[in-house]
Amino acid sequence: MSERSWEPAERLVPELLHELMHMGAVEYGGQVIQQYKHVDTRRYINLDGTGQAWEVAVAGPGEVGARRIDLDVAKARVLS
Repeated sequence: MSERSWEPAERLVPELLHELMHMGAVEYGGQVIQQYKHVDTRRYINLDGTGQAWEVAVAGPGEVGARRIDLDVAKARVLS
């Protein structure tokens, strides 16, 4: 698995950087998805290096499910 990266959050949600914690990364379908948790809502925003937002479910080691979602939807969810 690749290392943690703040680059997707820095590029896509710079206004939220001071409110996010980096929680790790998962791989799905060849994409590395960085996972960030909001310090207040405790909700996640998941972003890959191409600028795509994801909804991610991790059931166990090696058991990752994900689907692409709109970035504005991901922002609204992490703040709600």
